[in-house]
Parts: sequence; C-alpha cells; structure tokens
Amino acid sequence: MKTIWIVDHYSSEPKYGGISRQYDFATELSKRGYRVVILSSSFSHYTHSYISDEEVHIEQIADNAHYAYLKTHAYSSNGGVHRILNMFSFYRAVLHSYKRIAREFGGPDVVEGCSVHPLAWVAAQKIAKHYRVPFVAEVRDLWPEMWLLNGEKSKLDPMVVFFGTIEKWAYGKADKIIYSMLYGDRYICGKLGFPKEKAVLIGQPMDCVRYDKSAEENAGLIPDEITSFMRDSFVCVFTGYYMEYEGVYVMLEAAKLCEERGLPIKMVFVGSGAERDGMLAYREKNSLDNVYIGGRISKEAIPALLRRSDICMAHCANKTHEEAFKYGISKNKVNEYMYSKACVIYGRNDPDDPVAKSGAGYVIPPFDAHALADTIEKIYRMTPEERKEHGECGVRYVIENHRVDMLADKLLAAYGLGR
Repeated sequence: MKTIWIVDHYSSEPKYGGISRQYDFATELSKRGYRVVILSSSFSHYTHSYISDEEVHIEQIADNAHYAYLKTHAYSSNGGVHRILNMFSFYRAVLHSYKRIAREFGGPDVVEGCSVHPLAWVAAQKIAKHYRVPFVAEVRDLWPEMWLLNGEKSKLDPMVVFFGTIEKWAYGKADKIIYSMLYGDRYICGKLGFPKEKAVLIGQPMDCVRYDKSAEENAGLIPDEITSFMRDSFVCVFTGYYMEYEGVYVMLEAAKLCEERGLPIKMVFVGSGAERDGMLAYREKNSLDNVYIGGRISKEAIPALLRRSDICMAHCANKTHEEAFKYGISKNKVNEYMYSKACVIYGRNDPDDPVAKSGAGYVIPPFDAHALADTIEKIYRMTPEERKEHGECGVRYVIENHRVDMLADKLLAAYGLGR
C-alpha cells in the first residue's frame, strides 16, 4: 500500500471548521487503497481554540486515512507576532514528530507540503529528503507576492525577502508544483520562470456526495434563530470572513437599497472577522430589519443553509490595488455556492470568472452596492424556472470541473503514482 503524507497547517476535519481540501482528497484516496496521513495544527485558525491538548493527536477519518494534529503556539488575532510564532511552532512540531508518526503509519512514498505559509514546504521537503521520496509543493496563496499586489508590504520588507527566498527554493526543489488559483501559472511559470510541465492546476475539490448528504440531513444544525429569520422569505446568504475585501459593507448597503425599493429581501451573514462590530453598528444605524448578522456555524450545516437560500453572495477585491487578485482566487466557498443550486453574485474584477462563464450567476463590479442591489432585484423578479436554470448551470460546472474523484486522478498523476 502506497503512503501519502500531506503537511498542511490549516487543514482539519469539517467538524472542526478548517479547510477541508485535504480531508476530501484523503477520504477519496483511501477508497482507492492508498494510505494518507495529514499533518496539521491542533490550534484552529478559525476558532482560536485547540482541537486537542496532546502533542500529537491522531484521528481516523477513513479506513486508511488519518489526521495527525500537532500542538502549536496559540494566538488570538490572525495578524501579529503570535501568528508568526504559530507558523514557526508548526514547522518545529512537524520535524519533531514525523518519525513518531512514521512508526505508526509507515514512512511516506510521497510528501506534499501545502502553503498558505511557506514553512510547511520546508518541513515537507526535509521529510521527503529523509525518506528519499518525491516532494510536491502545493500553493493556495501566493506569499509573498500577495503582500506586494495588495500594497501591504514593499519588495525590500524583510518578511517579503525571507518568504520569497523560501518560495523560490521550494519550487526549485519540488518534483511538481500544484496551484489552485485559476491563473497561478502566470505567476509560477510566467513571472518566476519555472517550467510549465512542472506546474499543474488542481482546483478546490467538491465531495458532491458529502455535500448532498449534509444538505439533506443537517438542517437541524442551523441555529433556530436563523431558520426563523429565513422562513418564507427571499434570502441572500453570505458565509465566511467579515472583512472589507469580502464586500460585507457593500452587501449591507445593498440590503439598505433593497429595503428602500420596497423589495422583500433578507440577508443572512454567518461567519467571523474583524468587521463584525462595524457591520452590527451599520445595521443598527440604518435600522435594517432585513439583515441577520451571526457568528460562525458548523461547517457541516453550511450546505443545508445554502440550499435554503435564493442567492449566494461573494466578493473579493482590494479597493486601492486592483491587481491584488490578478492570478485568481482559491475560494472553496464559491464552489459550494455554485453547487448549492442558488444563483451566485460575485463582486470581482474578472469578467471571465467561472461564475459568469458557466451561467451560475453574475459577476459584477466590486465595491458597487447599486450594481449588487440591481442584480439582486433582477434575480428576485425572475421566474422560478429562470432562477433554477442558473442553479443547474452551477451544479453542472462543479460536477464537470471540481468533483473530488476527478481531481484525485490529477493529484495522483502529480504524485507520480498513477491511478
């Protein structure tokens, strides 16, 4: 039995609310007879709490698939020095624990290291070198390029230089580079100059069976106050981070415009983030009875919530730096939106985004509340059959492009393991 190790700081099982990309791949590969071990942090980036207090906590997710949650430094804010310390402590924890994990599950035949932060690449490469097996670098967020594109840091910033050096080193050492953003090759191959045959696009996987099951069985996990608020209403839903680039204030302003137009529209926000207090203040100041702003809910309840919505809203843009997301965006939630059967509205500086090209919904100018309100009204005034057509287009696109079993074939090819 071939064994695959995946080093991914922010991955976890859906019940813990983390990024489920590796969970979906691991359960699929387990069905095919591969052993998969995911090394991740036991401190949740999303809840700021520990999954376990153990130094190494093992959980089985399928017959041949396990998580090894490693204890790392805690932090209360997603920025600042303690977040950086958390990254370095994950790196140390991986190198401290990997031989113990190998004694339990066997050494790897391939090791994948996944950035959001590049230190996971370094740890994965060291393990691969120790066992003399292929090293695969996966990138889902272009650090440090993103800092430059959004104007957060300069080229000479020590963090940019440090992470940029690691990035080029990792890409050079990797047997394959996996990227998940649509235009990532323009950066990896075009700007940095790595061979095109070395880089492969593997987007965010969708376990359609798990999604459908959750949508059908987990409606009871939606808080009662949300269910009551949505009842017998035309509902627009946002899930995720309460951040300005996510367009939360644009959506609130659009809710105000819809109310002024006399449209019976309700908006539901579930998530967390720095703008929560500001959003609540905006709702109170403008007496928006048509808006619900809640905290995070169980990730396993999200499909049920989305399937009960009429419109799913997304937004990703930087107000002052239009090129911030020019290489594309790796947002799993947009796939979840498209598979929900609702119509999707996406504030995005890319008219070729799959939301528009697939027919799943509309891509509108970002930071334009009037455009959002107009599009909501347009969808509201459609016939049920017209809205259903958008939903069916979204489902079709996800099935044809993001189904986990299909992407697992590409993943195995990148690993050099075949089908």
